[in-house]
Amino acid sequence: MTSSTVLEAFVSLTLQVSLLIGVAAWFVRKQEFRGSSDTCWAALHVCILALTCGAFFLPHLRLITWADLQPSESSPLADLTFSVAGRICGWIWATGATAIIAVCAGGILRGTRLVRRAATDEGIAQSLCRDLPSLSSARPIEIRIVSNGISPFCWQMHRPVILLPEVVREFPAAEQSAIVRHELAHIRRQHPLHLFLQRLVEAVYWYHPLVWWASREAAAAREFRCDEDVVASEVDVADYLRSLLRLIESRVKAPGRLPAGLGFLGDSSLLSRRANALAKSLDQPKVSLGVWRVAPSLALATVVCAVIWLPVNPDASRRADWSPWPSWTAGALNVAGVGVRDYEIDGHRLKPNIHQHE
Repeated sequence: MTSSTVLEAFVSLTLQVSLLIGVAAWFVRKQEFRGSSDTCWAALHVCILALTCGAFFLPHLRLITWADLQPSESSPLADLTFSVAGRICGWIWATGATAIIAVCAGGILRGTRLVRRAATDEGIAQSLCRDLPSLSSARPIEIRIVSNGISPFCWQMHRPVILLPEVVREFPAAEQSAIVRHELAHIRRQHPLHLFLQRLVEAVYWYHPLVWWASREAAAAREFRCDEDVVASEVDVADYLRSLLRLIESRVKAPGRLPAGLGFLGDSSLLSRRANALAKSLDQPKVSLGVWRVAPSLALATVVCAVIWLPVNPDASRRADWSPWPSWTAGALNVAGVGVRDYEIDGHRLKPNIHQHE
């Protein structure tokens, strides 16, 4: 890709992702989507990744080009400005993305070490098996104890594991069950996968404040959803709130940035919101529309957003409705015997025997 096409993709994707996050937030705040907001945020992250892949591997429709906005004569100064801006944006983005990926890789290593060092606790598992069939199924979920003061969390890279701090052994059985049921709900609803997709989006759009806002909302939605799954009566709510209070009094800490793990405790503001939501949960009906209602709407919004490309590429030809195919995709199609245009039409006309690869 040239510097101008990098700049075009950078600014256009930033706008497209902003619009898509706005659509997802509107869906979440609609009354009928209450109860499936975790699914909505996960679908958003899938759509953002699909939008990004489409921008770099497929041609896009050009509703308007830079040539339509400028006089007939080209401006060397404008070409140089866009070229330099594209290079600067590319390097800044690559630096930030590398840093975020390094942080996530460090989190995976820390989580893996915690799981390996944790000791299996058969006592808690056996006492809970009667109430929690998932722990004694054909593929049982293992419960392990960590000696350091880390709050309970589930970890899933290959096989799901629930890690509990040593202090949980002193909790009453009902509170132990509430904590484990919460982590089982995360695993059953594929929340570790949701979190991994969220981390990928954060790595690509690390500079985008709305992406980080959406991540916080997605994290809260996952916790609210699992909290609702745990409680079914006032007794359950009381046991669950007591377990939260005991963990806070025990001074356990959230496990930090774990790309494939979900902690039981979050920040103080999220804990307050969870407690308030639990207190009101029994008075509100549980409504869940599932991915089959959320995903099609977001997919349609993704297609609409994909059409919006800002005219900041001075190399774009006004004689073509579509941009050229990216060189890596065009090369793969050419090997398969499918010929596609991977050059600007005007550039090919000025240099008949040379394709200007994008």
